[in-house]
Amino acid sequence: VSAMADNIGTTTALRLALRRDRVVLPARVLGLAAMAGFSAAATVDLYPTEASRVEAAETINASAAVVALYGRIYDPTSLGAVSMIKLTAFGAAIVGVVMLFVMIRHTRAEEETGRIELLSGGRLGRLAPLTAALLLVVGASTLLGVLTGLANTAAGLPAAGSFAFGMGWAATGIVYGAIGAVCAQVTTSARAARGIGLMVIAVTYALRAVGDLSE
Repeated sequence: VSAMADNIGTTTALRLALRRDRVVLPARVLGLAAMAGFSAAATVDLYPTEASRVEAAETINASAAVVALYGRIYDPTSLGAVSMIKLTAFGAAIVGVVMLFVMIRHTRAEEETGRIELLSGGRLGRLAPLTAALLLVVGASTLLGVLTGLANTAAGLPAAGSFAFGMGWAATGIVYGAIGAVCAQVTTSARAARGIGLMVIAVTYALRAVGDLSE
């Protein structure tokens, strides 16, 4: 009963969040999915043969700086691996930043401006804003994953790998959205929450680079 009371008004808070982000968030989701599709389409035309893909993969893997920035290609013959190398790690970091900021915008930033306090004058549970923000991030991340999979498939990449890549982006968005929720709870300002969240992204990106370089 207590949990239900804490989440009263979640639907209302979610509708408000969707209304506030009705332009910016869809634009970001569509932009990221389109970026992946365009990158895939360009690479399909650039490396049409397996020999050309292997040569490109070996060139990328031979540069420590490129591997640290984008990651390592583990299957040089894979069209998808070569096509998505620039967006596998770097693109995921962008997705993480977007969802982190969305989460903080609808939690700590709303508290700072006093909007949540105004809404609390009605029937709004203590956890309703946080729950609504989590639902928004999960929904936006999942939609991004599906659209990215469709865009990559339309560009000529295998469907299974395309949707696996898209779901990887979706999982990344959900994870960093959850990290944003934690940051919002342990800080007193949206700026501090964003700062901590960006530090977490930077550290995890660096750890990924170390892992790729150690192979």
